Amino acid sequence: MKEFNHIANIVLYRWTAALIIAIMVLGVVTSPSLSWNAGIIIQSFFVVVISVLLIIYPKKESILLRSILIFTIAGYFYAFFIYYPLTALNFIFIALLPAVAIGFFHKKLFYTIWILNFAGAFGAFLYVYFEEGEKFSFLKGDFTGNVLDFIGAQIMLYFIFFITNNRIDRISQYYDHIQKSERLKMTGQLAAAVAHEIRNPIAVVKGFLQLYREDPNIPESAKEHFQLMLLEMDQAESVIQDFLSLSKPHDEHASLVDLSEILKSVTDLLQSYGSINNIQFKVDQAEESFIYGSKVELKQLLVNIMKNSIEAMKKGGEIRISSRTEGDYAVVEIADEGVGMDQEEIKELGTPFYSLKSSGTGLGLMICYNILEKYGGSLQFKSEKGAGTTAILTFKKA
Repeated sequence: MKEFNHIANIVLYRWTAALIIAIMVLGVVTSPSLSWNAGIIIQSFFVVVISVLLIIYPKKESILLRSILIFTIAGYFYAFFIYYPLTALNFIFIALLPAVAIGFFHKKLFYTIWILNFAGAFGAFLYVYFEEGEKFSFLKGDFTGNVLDFIGAQIMLYFIFFITNNRIDRISQYYDHIQKSERLKMTGQLAAAVAHEIRNPIAVVKGFLQLYREDPNIPESAKEHFQLMLLEMDQAESVIQDFLSLSKPHDEHASLVDLSEILKSVTDLLQSYGSINNIQFKVDQAEESFIYGSKVELKQLLVNIMKNSIEAMKKGGEIRISSRTEGDYAVVEIADEGVGMDQEEIKELGTPFYSLKSSGTGLGLMICYNILEKYGGSLQFKSEKGAGTTAILTFKKA
């Protein structure tokens, strides 16, 4: 579990958990009524369960355990509210319950407890209003004001979570961007160190094969294998060229280009390749959208993405290509009907030598990320196993 990878975090958590447990136990011991009535039994039960969950949480952390812990704490607060009606602080605990979920930074968990807390609190308000108004005099005295205070607290907590969660998402995206940049840098350095050394002997071997293929003194039976050997040499040179495209700066200069025109050009280029694989392109383009970039590099980017989509669709189908504008950005979506990917596979995309294709090197996508980084763009993937993949490319408009 990442948040407990550092010793300082573990120590801080243990001290905090110990303090919470001590306060809860002290609450049971100092209760005005020490006889074993329903209130004390239920309070003691929740104290034991919450204490156990807090102790095992760092070792067995999971979404399920987080949910159990949050809902147990919610039950603890509501039990206090019901069995100790004269303590006004219990109502504040209920109003601030979603704040506990904020600490776990999990969207679904927060929204679940936030909605359920609304329902539970209004059930408690109805209970107070129609049944137990005398016991909960602090609520009944200004019933409307307390309801409005509760709603205000929930709205405030929602905005705190919304702002905090957005900031965490941005930090996470920035961290991912830094990781990808480091991977590109490392691969570029590796390419610069070895690509030329590999390319030279391959060129020599390829030259001799071409020479021997034309030599009349070599039997035709021996020459039958030369073409296969030359094809493999071409494949090796293609991989080396991919390495070099990562390691050396591009000479192309950015200029004002029409993204719609490039999309049409690449779609026309790949139309026959798609037809061979029983794949049709459905294009839905917005009006002209101009960006700064190199036509050559942008075409290379789109060809790589579309070829990946074609090769992912073993049974044919349709690739949907759409473009639109969103404020200062131009967005292109390429959606296929291929095998799809799970979240772990998506996270690995762009890693050197990671490919979902048996003959792939993973360098194609690295080149795509490199081009997008050069022009301030971004690439995201949405996918599910068996449900296809959508590549979302974002470019800053000129």
